[in-house]
Amino acid sequence: MNNTTERDINTISRPKQSAPRSLQYLTILSFNARKSWNTTSIVLDKCAGYVDIIVFQEPGWKGVRRQPSTKNKEGDVACGPPLHSSWRPFTEAFDNRDEDRAARRVLTYINRRLDVFKPQLRSDILKHRDTSLVTLHIPQPRRGIPHEFNILNVYNDGETHAAVHELRRITETLPRISLCAGDFNIQDRTWDEGAVNQIRPSSPFMRLQELFTDLEIQYMHPVNRETPTRIPDDAESRASVIDLVAASAALINQEGFHYKVKTDDRERWGSDHRPLQIEVPISGSEPEMRCKRKIEAWSEEEDDYVTQVCGDLGRMIENVSESAEELETIMGRVSTTFERAWEAYSEERKPSRHGKKWWNEDCKRAYQEMGENGGPRNREMRNKMRKTLRVARRQYFDKQIHNMASDRKRPWDLMPWTRERKMPAVEAILDMRGTRATLKKSCSRPFIIRTMRRTTERWM
Repeated sequence: MNNTTERDINTISRPKQSAPRSLQYLTILSFNARKSWNTTSIVLDKCAGYVDIIVFQEPGWKGVRRQPSTKNKEGDVACGPPLHSSWRPFTEAFDNRDEDRAARRVLTYINRRLDVFKPQLRSDILKHRDTSLVTLHIPQPRRGIPHEFNILNVYNDGETHAAVHELRRITETLPRISLCAGDFNIQDRTWDEGAVNQIRPSSPFMRLQELFTDLEIQYMHPVNRETPTRIPDDAESRASVIDLVAASAALINQEGFHYKVKTDDRERWGSDHRPLQIEVPISGSEPEMRCKRKIEAWSEEEDDYVTQVCGDLGRMIENVSESAEELETIMGRVSTTFERAWEAYSEERKPSRHGKKWWNEDCKRAYQEMGENGGPRNREMRNKMRKTLRVARRQYFDKQIHNMASDRKRPWDLMPWTRERKMPAVEAILDMRGTRATLKKSCSRPFIIRTMRRTTERWM
């Protein structure tokens, strides 16, 4: 059923631009990809325009390329899942040197338009190849929806039931779960009319029910009840319901919350499972979409920022004291120095694939002047614009080459193919005690001061 050719690539082409979608409702897809790289890649590409979160079970995972190594002549193997320009994969960093390491059997992708919710992979709480926990921070949730919306992705092995055992073991440390979805590999008459009731206390069904009770969630039927979720390749075998969705009572009572089993077999893309499409009302109003503040690398603003910070820090060194009280005061002044310089030289910028890093204020003024004097049809203005662009590009790249070759003495940084492939920073940040640093805590001045103070004491 999958007509795509096998290609050893790690990225998918950019999807067509679509109209902005409301973030008051989330569309979540739960799907077992049957360990297929192609199936995982196709689903990411096809769903980029209308799905917000995809919770994969048995996703595609393989060695994607060889990278330069100081120990291995053939190079180290970089292993990982498919990447896509519209999605962030929420998984722990993998070991590039361990080619035989068991791949993860769950993987959650979150659409980049949900960056406003500051999603975090909660590996500080749950670290298991068959389960994962992702937290969304909702600024203005609907009534009954928590500010921290926790999504649990589960693949429960039909033989060992390792995921259910692990979750039951750490139930007391788990936060309140809002939504749980996955492939549980458990058949029971509760959700499958063709199955038998499992009434033994030690049966997998009863253990799953106990887990749902401990997590304060409950199984929810799809809109199209009794629709099989797994279609076996053997036509004589019975289709079954083993892909489930469970949610908190607060979420189930929300108007508009529902899910369905997608019955179009063309959307299985070679898998033996059908996708579950979940509609979740989550936010009371549209979140404020603010652009990130940044300072362009190699820009004049970067030079001014570094100059101001170094000057202020240099003047502080002249009055260094060993007392704890004055050290606390100096740490506060250091924090203020960085904040003041950042506010002075950073700007809110909206990323664009048409942007050029070498574009500066001279280019902007030349472009505006050309527009006020007849545009590109004015030959004199057009030539002036070309000259300005040529000078800006030359200055930018000359400065970059000088920095790499002379200041940092790392000319290999100019060649991206020599670098290791790095996964996105999606895991929660932990403090010295192993406690998750929340958004407000991590941005507060006392937190910054304590962190800098501990760092200073470590080096004294």
